[in-house]
Amino acid sequence: MTKHAYGPGPIKGYDVGPLSMEAAFTSDFPLADGVGLQEIVDKQEVERRVMDARPGMYAKYMPSRFDPLGGRHHTGGRYLFETWADVLDYERFTSQELEFEPGVKFWSRPFFLDVERYVWRVAGAHNFAPLDTHHVSRFERLRYEGDAEAALDRAWARVRDEAESRGLGGAWLLHQPEHRLIGLHTIAAAADELAGPSWLGPLLPAALRAEPVFDRVSALLSLWLPKSRHAGGAPSAYPMSPPLPLPTVAPQEV
Repeated sequence: MTKHAYGPGPIKGYDVGPLSMEAAFTSDFPLADGVGLQEIVDKQEVERRVMDARPGMYAKYMPSRFDPLGGRHHTGGRYLFETWADVLDYERFTSQELEFEPGVKFWSRPFFLDVERYVWRVAGAHNFAPLDTHHVSRFERLRYEGDAEAALDRAWARVRDEAESRGLGGAWLLHQPEHRLIGLHTIAAAADELAGPSWLGPLLPAALRAEPVFDRVSALLSLWLPKSRHAGGAPSAYPMSPPLPLPTVAPQEV
């Protein structure tokens, strides 16, 4: 078992190579004052055991970044799903059904502030390195004009090749037509591999006139690993422990 795995056994069931996923889900929000890091680590590990059982979930990357000026802890999630129906089911379940506090729907919890969440079509996704080397991530959103679907399908090969040439651990290119957004999720072993200006814009058609609206590099607080759990391996991992804490709740039995 690697030091990053949590629970019985190593990470299993995740391969290097292209990922045949149709859909993604992302959320971003700061936490209210008074919610400690250990508290949120423990909460999400217990709640994962309900949430990662939803159909079609491939994995969840949970970011963690502290705002040095405002003092806020920013977190959320980047998920891949096998089908569009799966991601719509997850959005419906978490927004309309799921309650961990009686009478409070999941996204209405008072310690989640200014939640931004989207469902996405996946133009392409690829793991270039094993998941036990995925320690940090960068998520970018760009707003565009015109028709992006066919353009992004063509651009994916360029994005994939550029990500691989940079030695990244993984990349997802995403499309949200309702809000006219393009998303790029990149994953690496260290933050300096993701630092610097975005390289996505020059790989997109100029006709889209894509403009950045969100860009954040974060440590990975946790990885949810339903495929590993099903295969008898670790159900979750904590890639940045140390220095970020492990859960203090008992590991899940698989």
